[in-house]
Amino acid sequence: MKKAIALAALLSASTFAGAYAQDTGVTAPAPSAMDVTVVNVTNDPSADNGSRLPQTISNPTPDVIQAAQAQVSSDPALQSALKEQNVELQNVVAIETAANGGKTVYIR
Repeated sequence: MKKAIALAALLSASTFAGAYAQDTGVTAPAPSAMDVTVVNVTNDPSADNGSRLPQTISNPTPDVIQAAQAQVSSDPALQSALKEQNVELQNVVAIETAANGGKTVYIR
């Protein structure tokens, strides 16, 4: 009897997990120019208030730069938003994504 109850509980849990894992069809909206903030790391805007950009952003490694540029290359909406702000791909050095999906693009 205990095995039957355990099996029923297992089946119930796996059915619930499968239903929970299904795609709801809701996707994050594509970033618009309003959702993209461009920060020039050569003119660190945070320097005036005593804080500085993290070292990984102000002096990014080639891997960080390559990953950021690859992210832009694979996202047509981000490309469009950056084009509206006159940002060229080769100037992108890092990208951060906020919890709301907005992006901060760091350029040189």
